[in-house]
Amino acid sequence: MANKYEIINNQSEEERMKLLLKKNNSGKLVEFAKHLLFEKRITVSTKCALSLLSLLEEQNLVKQVALDLTAALNTYVSSAQPNDLKTISLHFLESTIKSNVISCGKSFEVLGQLLNSLEACRETFTSEEGEFTGAEYRSHLINKICNIRWLPNNILHLGQMFQDVTTSDNEITFVIDKISSSLHLVKLDVVPQIVHLLLISATKGQHKKVVAALSNYFNQLEEKDISNEEDMTRDQESERSQAEGTSLVHMSYAVKHDLELGKAISHHIKNTKNLRPFTLGLGLSLTQHDRFSEQILTCLKGGVSRALRGSKLWATSKFIHGVVEENKDVKKLLEVVLKKTNEGWDYAHVTEGLIKLGFILLDCPGPESEVGLFILEECYKLHVHCRGSVMRDLLHRVVTSSPLTTGTCHSRLLVRISRRSIQLLLSQSNTLQDNLTNVPMIPLKNARCVLRAVVPVMRYDTTLRDSAILIFRKSLFSKNPDSRRIAVFGLTEMMKKFKVGENYSQSSQLSCSQVQVHLMVTDDINEAVCTEISLLLKRGLEQQGSVRSDIYKRLSSILSNNSKLYPMILQLLEERLGLVTEPDPGILPPVKLGSCIAVLPDQSVLREPVMDLLGAAFTCCNLIRSREPDDVMKLDELLESVITRSTKSDLEDWDLDKGAEFSNSGVGSRNSVTALTLTAVLEVLLENELLKGKGTTESGEKFKKLFKLMYSVQEVLNEKQSGGRGKKSKANVAHFSLRAVDALLEYLIANEMTEHEEFVGNLRTITNLLTWNLSLLGEHLKKISTEDVEENEECKDRVYTLGSITKSLLLHLTRDKSLYRDQTASLLDKSLRVIHSSHVDQLEEYCETVTGSSEISALRDKVVPLFHKAIIAEDYSEAQHLLSAMDVLYSMSDTQEELEELLLKMLDNPSLTSGLAKEVVTILLSSLRRSSDKLDVHSALATDITAVLGDIETEDEDSMIDEVKYKVVTENSAPKLIPVIMSSVDSILTDIEWGIQQGSYSDDQSDLLCQYLTQVASVLSVTLTCKTPHNITDVISKTTNKFYKTFTLLIKRESTHNSGILKSLEKLAKLVGTSTNQKLYSFLIYLEQPFADDIGAAQNAATLRKQAISVPGLVFSVEQCERNLIILSKKTKTDLMEHFKRSPARDFKVNLKVLEEKLSKADDDDEDSEQPKKKRKKGKSKAADE
Repeated sequence: MANKYEIINNQSEEERMKLLLKKNNSGKLVEFAKHLLFEKRITVSTKCALSLLSLLEEQNLVKQVALDLTAALNTYVSSAQPNDLKTISLHFLESTIKSNVISCGKSFEVLGQLLNSLEACRETFTSEEGEFTGAEYRSHLINKICNIRWLPNNILHLGQMFQDVTTSDNEITFVIDKISSSLHLVKLDVVPQIVHLLLISATKGQHKKVVAALSNYFNQLEEKDISNEEDMTRDQESERSQAEGTSLVHMSYAVKHDLELGKAISHHIKNTKNLRPFTLGLGLSLTQHDRFSEQILTCLKGGVSRALRGSKLWATSKFIHGVVEENKDVKKLLEVVLKKTNEGWDYAHVTEGLIKLGFILLDCPGPESEVGLFILEECYKLHVHCRGSVMRDLLHRVVTSSPLTTGTCHSRLLVRISRRSIQLLLSQSNTLQDNLTNVPMIPLKNARCVLRAVVPVMRYDTTLRDSAILIFRKSLFSKNPDSRRIAVFGLTEMMKKFKVGENYSQSSQLSCSQVQVHLMVTDDINEAVCTEISLLLKRGLEQQGSVRSDIYKRLSSILSNNSKLYPMILQLLEERLGLVTEPDPGILPPVKLGSCIAVLPDQSVLREPVMDLLGAAFTCCNLIRSREPDDVMKLDELLESVITRSTKSDLEDWDLDKGAEFSNSGVGSRNSVTALTLTAVLEVLLENELLKGKGTTESGEKFKKLFKLMYSVQEVLNEKQSGGRGKKSKANVAHFSLRAVDALLEYLIANEMTEHEEFVGNLRTITNLLTWNLSLLGEHLKKISTEDVEENEECKDRVYTLGSITKSLLLHLTRDKSLYRDQTASLLDKSLRVIHSSHVDQLEEYCETVTGSSEISALRDKVVPLFHKAIIAEDYSEAQHLLSAMDVLYSMSDTQEELEELLLKMLDNPSLTSGLAKEVVTILLSSLRRSSDKLDVHSALATDITAVLGDIETEDEDSMIDEVKYKVVTENSAPKLIPVIMSSVDSILTDIEWGIQQGSYSDDQSDLLCQYLTQVASVLSVTLTCKTPHNITDVISKTTNKFYKTFTLLIKRESTHNSGILKSLEKLAKLVGTSTNQKLYSFLIYLEQPFADDIGAAQNAATLRKQAISVPGLVFSVEQCERNLIILSKKTKTDLMEHFKRSPARDFKVNLKVLEEKLSKADDDDEDSEQPKKKRKKGKSKAADE
């Protein structure tokens, strides 16, 4: 009987199978294929296998048929002969992998079985490359497969195939490298699948390689997209973010099952020098695992700190530009990450970690806290789900931490959230209410921060509002004084926000019994709330002085924000003023200071802060007068009477004559409080007369009399408290505002004041008025330099006021023979520094106020001529302050060349004082560090200083006095310039050290680093030979120590990366060995010599203590440097120690004199101890005889 599978009409097996496939006769197809595969004729089986492999690539093949055929082929391959395996493998190479035909991937499963069968084969394979065993041929085949260029569509299939193949370590490394290098060929939607395959491959001991490969791929993809950002569509960006996000999820879940992968990711992030978006996202996704959370967050915090430090060094030093890449702005990096978390990155895997990192950074001092603030603020705005946790953690930190540990960024973040997104805060009302209960018990600064953020929400949340009023009512009578002040702040903040309607008046005030305050916001509700609060505040005015002071100070702020409350405020002020002022116009003094002071057994305290009451009355009166002038007539008359009667009173009227006692207890304590209060009251009256006066002759006379009285009080107080030495007390900043200081400066300094000529004339005749005002300005600038701009409500108009003050100061300095020029120049410098540190974003507005132009160059053009003028006049103290101001101005501009040219010319001026010379050199070297990578000026200055002070290696001092290059170096200035030069060199060494640690290795970079260290070594070689005063030798020791440590870092770097030796390194080693080391030994011997400086025994002892610490460390650093040089010499087979010679100055020495004293003392002790022993022996013998 003929075989039923016999080929008919000379049809081939492949044609027959295709015919069956075409007729959809899948059953016969599979049965026919199995018959051919397992037929005894080997050629037919092999040919059938090849046909089936081609058939598997048909796109329209039924899935079940493909599975059956694949199973049959796998069975055949597992038992096939070596030659058949070889034939099939060659078919795969030529027809499937090398060809440009896109595979559907069904046949690659057979390839995996083929590779496993080759591993088990024990027979020898013969090919063109030679003879192989089965395992060797399999490795050879894998090598060939990986060396072929894979089609993008085949990459995933080949990767899946290798997962089922048993591979060695070398083979899996080869496969991972191939797949990683092919990632850029595939479409983004396939990338997550390949990432998953690579993570599976990583379990075979290749974790670090896989993590590094994936990070590099995604980071390169990010950089490529940034360069083509203009051509990218939003869909493309979203597709990339989705691929990254899915990959991050794969990696995060893989860590749960493979801790080694987590360790590899942690190690990779720790060693990453520059953070990139994907690397940052990868670290953040790992923070959800408790095993790695703390470690990863610490690494990310360090990465942010390094990036911030790198950006700062890049901006301030030219030395790192050639060795380190510019750090990307951290905020821009975080903006990318935040954007991706809103597009495709999983919230649970990235955003939660980002919030943890934000709080860690927020708790840090320095610029890191600003980065944390940015992260949390953006997360709060972008992600609804995280708002509750952010607000809860933020309030917890503010409520539970002390003001010292809670930085200004915490309060700033809280205030920003409340200002920009009240509606967002409303969703967190429960969290706010829970924390509000604890507010009265926390520090005052933190409480004000919380209330400033929470009170605006109360307008829309009746439950929160009602709870707050109850809490404040209870706190107002707490035993803790700060709790009372917190309650006052909260109540006054509520009065500012709950604005009443137009019909509100004194007669229409509602009570809480008439209106239900728990209803929604209406004008009637606001009126009722304000009425209730006003009653509470009146009760608060029965508290101690600090509580009353807070109420008075905030009345003007309430009136400015809620102007319709003026009847209530006006009534309150009139009632309180009636208690502390004399109603009869003929009675002097007008203020009852005695009733304002409480005398306690051990001290006297101010119970009624009458100065704050008067200040509030004047301010509120002027605010109300602009709207309702008739309503303030009574208060106006009272205040005017107080001013008039104060001008007529004298010290005796206030019981403060020169014979009064000012001790620390009893009557003396009362008199001291009275004098201080009177000074504050008079300052309030002076400010009102200055700002609200009409500029008439009468106003000028009143101001003059008030100032004379106030100055007399200060003189008496200063004389008594300083024991008759006339020591000046600090000006009272709190009651003569910065605005008043500005107005007074304008009156005293302005060229033309024709409108108020007589008033100005009276002011300019007052003795000590200008110096008093300048002192006040100095105190104000000192205070506001430490304030947080966003927390202070008065900061809004500060830039304009400072600009007006600067304009007056400049005008004063332009005049010839004007008084207090030194003090004025110092204040100009301080004003500019306040702008630079706190208001640099409003620099254009400031410049426009000062010069009329928004360009900083216009302001600079006004200061520079003043500096030249001071130099010509040889007023070097003024010139020093002006130079400091110029440094601030140039630091805020792009160019430094003009400043450097000016300072280089100043170096040729021999008449400069040592202080000005030090300032010139300090600013010059700092500027040169930003603009140049040369140390020519450092070297020349060090040479000049050595020429002036002498060389420790030269006995004949006269031979060292040569012509100096810079005439500014004199015997007086030289000792002060040495620390400046060493400080600059120390900073440069810091830059070089950063370049060594953070820069990527290359011969060019190493050569550049060697050149920098060569310059530093030259400067130190000169400085070490200088006869430096012993009290500043410690500075040289520390800088030299740092040089050797930096040199050691460079040597270790070369030992790690380079097998050869650079000529620049040889040159550096030769210079250090022949010059720096030898000069150092002479320096160490010089330190052992007796002090020739006339600096006193105490300073000599301090110098010895410093040397005892610094010198051993310096010697140790030298030895470590030489040790690593020896190691590098052996590795490179180059004798780098050829020029190094050991000196006895490095050895530990025995002080013979001290040793003799110790030995003689020990001998005496031995003689004394022998006599008791002899007595004891005699006693023992006598006892024995008995």
